[in-house]
Amino acid sequence: MADAPLAPPTREYGPDRPRPLAGLALVWSAVALWSLNATLSKIVLDSAGLSALRLAEVRATGSAVLLVAAVVLLRPASLRVAPRELAFLAAFGILGLAFVQFFYFVAIARLPIGIALVIQYVAPVFVALWARFVVREPVRRRLWVAIALSLAGLTLVVELWSGFTLDGVGVAACVAAALAYAAYMLMAERSLRGGRDAASLVAWGFVFAALFWAVMQPWWSFPAGESTEASPSSAAWTT
Repeated sequence: MADAPLAPPTREYGPDRPRPLAGLALVWSAVALWSLNATLSKIVLDSAGLSALRLAEVRATGSAVLLVAAVVLLRPASLRVAPRELAFLAAFGILGLAFVQFFYFVAIARLPIGIALVIQYVAPVFVALWARFVVREPVRRRLWVAIALSLAGLTLVVELWSGFTLDGVGVAACVAAALAYAAYMLMAERSLRGGRDAASLVAWGFVFAALFWAVMQPWWSFPAGESTEASPSSAAWTT
């Protein structure tokens, strides 16, 4: 895979031995949770009165608290960070987590979930293009075939040919989310190669994402009393 635009210094926490079955189980778990996240986020955006900005802030802050607590309990030594790592972790948290979530929430607020996912899932294409044309790494032909089949499958699921009107802001948000997601994958892969474990990487990423949102929209301005009682309309579930 490709190098990230920002490369963290190498840290050694000990390599994990390959476990393909565990990896597949984690992938399928991630797919299930991602699908659940899309539906729940759509409900919150449509009925709870939170903007995409505020929902991104709530999610980043809650995730930071839970993940840091879990890593402190299970593997506290992995949270150690050298000063030279801070810039990389901040970039990973803001670009790879804060921006991905914000643009994704904007997209699903303005587009049907299925359409938003078809556009956002061009992120692997961006990763493959980065690997092939920027860092000049060979990209196997079967990867392009797999990407094409995945996008074709999503297109069939959402029946793109049935006709719909696309929201321009929603489409732009999808493309921005795809670019940020591609950066997330590249930076995460580089960091894991450098020796940082996945749990501490994501924990630190959410910490910086939460700090970013706290600066952009301070918590004392949170619209706590502005939630609505509206139920999601049937259009919200159109895919």
